[in-house]
Amino acid sequence: MTKAVFTVRDGRIVEVAVEGHTGYAAAGEDIVCAAVSAVIQGAVLGVMEVAGAEVAYATNERKGTLRMALSDGQAEQVTHDAEVILRTALKALEDIAEGYSQFVKVEVKEL
Repeated sequence: MTKAVFTVRDGRIVEVAVEGHTGYAAAGEDIVCAAVSAVIQGAVLGVMEVAGAEVAYATNERKGTLRMALSDGQAEQVTHDAEVILRTALKALEDIAEGYSQFVKVEVKEL
């Protein structure tokens, strides 16, 4: 099971943490895991490279974890752009979880 947690503070996503392997199929053949990975890794790249946000970012491929937290005090435009990207990723992962609920769980946690 893959679990994605989007942490929200003051109405904005400030952190994303994803952990676990979906277990839908064997490694290298797991289309659900590939979809989740593509969505979240694309979002992280977008936040960092397109929005230009400063983040704390860590992964562990063996454990299947990824964590990205936005740094405080960024320009409003950067924060806005990062939010659009992360909300899009959230919606995409919710859609995947809807079709594969045994393998993917998405949670939004308010601070």
